[in-house]
Amino acid sequence: MEINVHHMELSCVNGPGLRLTLWVQGCALNCKGCFNPGTHAGEAKTLMPIDELAQKINALGVVGVTLSGGEPLDQAPALEQLIHAVNGEKNWILYTGYTPKEIFQNEAMIRVVKAVDLTLAGRYRQNAKHPYQYKQIIKTSERVDVDFFRTRRVVEFVVSNSGVTKTGLPVYI
Repeated sequence: MEINVHHMELSCVNGPGLRLTLWVQGCALNCKGCFNPGTHAGEAKTLMPIDELAQKINALGVVGVTLSGGEPLDQAPALEQLIHAVNGEKNWILYTGYTPKEIFQNEAMIRVVKAVDLTLAGRYRQNAKHPYQYKQIIKTSERVDVDFFRTRRVVEFVVSNSGVTKTGLPVYI
């Protein structure tokens, strides 16, 4: 099985500790004002075999993996396989635009949410005072501190061969 990857970067702002942030390619939701519109197109960007990606993640000295996009749950079967292929010491955070009600009507999505440590669920709303104002938290373990998302407001710029990635949570005035 393969996963459609937009790009990956090491990050300290997409969850606690040094982690790999994996942006998947493809999103059926297309939330108005989304700050990742380049990840919406469903055609293949970089198809990576799950085993190869898991090996890369296992080789990194990171505490966890953050799944973003695009819409990760649009690739739920591939994500489930990836999570189970990665060493169990790493924690997992999932950003999804699907609501809990939508998630809990889809068996593949349920399995992914149960496999990660923390899910931030709900549509992106561009006029929210805080990026998580309308998100619902689904916590399945104590391995990720939820307070990280309530207190941190940092933006990170990563320069790599694929260009400059801006990520994180800016302070809104």
